[in-house]
Amino acid sequence: MAKKNSARRKTVSKSNGSAKKAATKKSAPKKSAARKSSKPAAKAGSLKRRGATGAGAAVNENPSRVTTGSGANPDTIGRSLVDMFNRGQFKEIEAKWWSPSIVSIEGLGMAWHGRKAVEEKNGGWMAQNRIVGASAEGPFIGATGFAVKFRMEVEEIATGKRTLMEEVGVYTVQDGKIEREEFMYGSAK
Repeated sequence: MAKKNSARRKTVSKSNGSAKKAATKKSAPKKSAARKSSKPAAKAGSLKRRGATGAGAAVNENPSRVTTGSGANPDTIGRSLVDMFNRGQFKEIEAKWWSPSIVSIEGLGMAWHGRKAVEEKNGGWMAQNRIVGASAEGPFIGATGFAVKFRMEVEEIATGKRTLMEEVGVYTVQDGKIEREEFMYGSAK
């Protein structure tokens, strides 16, 4: 079969010049898909992200700078908060790091706005519970804040019942103070 095809090519090429060009095209190496594409090649180092405006959409190569303003940054505040918490300096954390306009959100969907309201919330909880032991792990630093994992053994004052609590606190920092805290509870076992 191969001999017939090659013989046919020779015959066709002698009788018809255009057929010779067609035979030559068939045997020429194929161009790569990248060369055939009408889309320009991506710049070296550009990132791709799924789901932006379609699969493989380019990520903005000129992102804006994220800042928490002036004052202590999330790393400094986070490290201090963990250290102070592990030494039992709960009220000192409030005095040093809370913004006057702090918002505190509990995992059940309740929010307290302003330092006075948050202090009353915490005071009410402390009037009903006694912390037997507590530890903080972290901080886990982000661009606008930090997260801390807390473990506390708590005794309910009225009943003496002890509970081991685990929660994650997510803190947003602005101008060297904690503007927002949100507590996320571990799932019930």
